[in-house]
Amino acid sequence: MLRVSDDTRKRVLRIGREEFGGASADETVRRLVDEHWQARAVAAVQSYRDSDPQGWADYLAGADELGKADAPISDEWSRPSE
Repeated sequence: MLRVSDDTRKRVLRIGREEFGGASADETVRRLVDEHWQARAVAAVQSYRDSDPQGWADYLAGADELGKADAPISDEWSRPSE
């Protein structure tokens, strides 16, 4: 059980109703927690990019190289002859 004030409960229910299509208080809190985590992750990446431009450039170059290593989805395993 999570104890919150009546005002907080009303605010959560209002957000669920107006922003999340009538979501329950539980679902609303879950979504808000997820959004908070995502905002922190984006801020961390932006901070890294701003504080270490060379490290960011190296990261992007490495990601680009890994992306080129992927095989096309249309490739099939060769089947053994019967």
